[in-house]
Amino acid sequence: MISMLREFTKSWMFTVLMGLLIAAFAIFGLKDPAGQVNSNEVITAGKRTVTADQFKERFDQIKTEQAEKGQTITNEDFVKQGYHLQLLKNIANQTAFLAWLDKMGVKPSDKLVVGEVTKQPAFYDPVTGKFDRAQYRKLLAANQLTEITYQNQTRDQLAASQFLDAAMAGLKTPRIFAATGAAIGLQKRDTSVFVLSPDSIEKPPVPTDADLQAFYNKNHAQWQLPELRTAQIVVFSPAAYAKSVTVDEDALRKVYQTRLPTLVTPETRTFTEITAPNMNAAKAISEGLKAGKDAQSLAKANKGAVLPFIQKAQSDVPDAKIAAAAFAMKTGEVSDPIQGSLGIAVVQMGDIKIGSTPSFESVRDQLKDEYVKDQAADKVNTVVNEFQKAHEAGEDFEATAKKLGLTPQLLLPMTADGKAGPQQDYSHYGNLAKDVYDLQLNGTSDVEELGDGQYFALKLVKIDPAGAPPYDKIKGELGQLWTIDKVNTALQAAGDSAKARLAKGESLDSVAASYHAKVEKIDGVDRQTGQKLPPALANRIFFGKPGDTFVAQIQQFQFAVGHIDAVHQADPNAANVVTTIMRTQMSQGVAGDIAGLTQTSASQVIKTKTYPAAAIRALGVTPPDPKDAKKDAKSKS
Repeated sequence: MISMLREFTKSWMFTVLMGLLIAAFAIFGLKDPAGQVNSNEVITAGKRTVTADQFKERFDQIKTEQAEKGQTITNEDFVKQGYHLQLLKNIANQTAFLAWLDKMGVKPSDKLVVGEVTKQPAFYDPVTGKFDRAQYRKLLAANQLTEITYQNQTRDQLAASQFLDAAMAGLKTPRIFAATGAAIGLQKRDTSVFVLSPDSIEKPPVPTDADLQAFYNKNHAQWQLPELRTAQIVVFSPAAYAKSVTVDEDALRKVYQTRLPTLVTPETRTFTEITAPNMNAAKAISEGLKAGKDAQSLAKANKGAVLPFIQKAQSDVPDAKIAAAAFAMKTGEVSDPIQGSLGIAVVQMGDIKIGSTPSFESVRDQLKDEYVKDQAADKVNTVVNEFQKAHEAGEDFEATAKKLGLTPQLLLPMTADGKAGPQQDYSHYGNLAKDVYDLQLNGTSDVEELGDGQYFALKLVKIDPAGAPPYDKIKGELGQLWTIDKVNTALQAAGDSAKARLAKGESLDSVAASYHAKVEKIDGVDRQTGQKLPPALANRIFFGKPGDTFVAQIQQFQFAVGHIDAVHQADPNAANVVTTIMRTQMSQGVAGDIAGLTQTSASQVIKTKTYPAAAIRALGVTPPDPKDAKKDAKSKS
């Protein structure tokens, strides 16, 4: 049975079921309105509650979705960034909306709920094409849902959709809104620009020491750095010991004998089991199959069911007695009635694939790799234990490492969140940064697990306190930064001067020539093609009127000076088509806004309560101490 469920989770029907369970408002596991309030509630809204377990289930769902996108987030980071409050608010609003519908008496009938449930393809027998109550219960049980819970969820979804569909029936935004958007989107503009670059201005002189000192003092706040800590690390890795492992052939053969049951490919069979309500019906089915009749028609005539088994091992057949009988048959054979453990049935045998037992030689390389990994892991455990004992005895970090044949490596200076400059990020080591910041200077850590059978130990060797680095330490970099600042300032001044000259009536060509630049025409730019331009330049083009001049920094050391030559309005026919499309999109957006406002208003009417500390505890994170929060508030004030 477990194997059947496992196979089902890989099917398209399982995907449909899971989509159904998390559809609509994405409310995970809402409590039955008639249920009692739990002591670990995270949200209360009218007679509805969301417990800590239900809140965590919703978070775990989000976490899984993010992981599938290649993004990972820890429970601690989720809370630290305040995302738990947003999740809490969303679920609270959704729960309040349903509680408000309860209060308003919006409740779909049992008949409607049953009709909705029985429409779901996931609950249908793929052979008969009919709703299968046994499969329905099996799938709900596999997802830890009772029939009542699932039906209540379906009732909630129907109630919400019925109310919102009725409330927004015929909703359309005014045509003028969409027409305005279409006109702006299809509008085209002509612009003339030239670009100021370092070649357009006088090169700054070499800065004096006084220039750099003044620049350092003026921008002192920008040089502030977080505390940096430098540590040594010793890594205990199985890969380091794998090369030194000597393979013992006798030991390898013993591993083969031990692993043999898992290496054997079992015999598998394809057959059809036809269930029967009694022996007489089973006899009729058996005789009919032997006479060449169709299994489906025989099952229907005798109130049975057809259960196909495709290439299943004997252990995968739920009924042990049926399995024993089936695996004693020959290809094409039809059994007599079989009294199984779970009922009466007849078996019609199909293809048989004989199992196989691999020889030692055929799996030697596989076993060798596993043997080497195991021996290397044992060696790591031995060395880790010896290192830990030496640490606890107060022995020197470097001396102990050397005695055990290990070489400490110096990590780059890192921040408290594991960043070590653009070249290195140690956050993938898990709690490495926290371990480093928990140490005192020259202190050493216990041996900790790194993952993949690896372990590590640390020694803190240097602490660079937070603050600006001394002037002498960054004097060499200051010269370059001073020059960059001077060039950008001069270019900005040149741009402002050029714009002023244009405002007085001087031609764009004349102004550009004075800066050794060339004017370029950019004609027919609309909102879509404008996305290819530097954002600052596109903003100036689209937020000005004909005749306006502008200056925009388009990248470092480049400023665009331009003039809006003309604005061409949209073609009426094209604007009409786009207006129709945009009106539909705007209506959908307004509908979404109304649904959100309805939930928020319902939350106020129902007087929904949320418990952030309980939500944090539900995620396995310790809530902040209210006393500490008050201290922080006082210190900031």
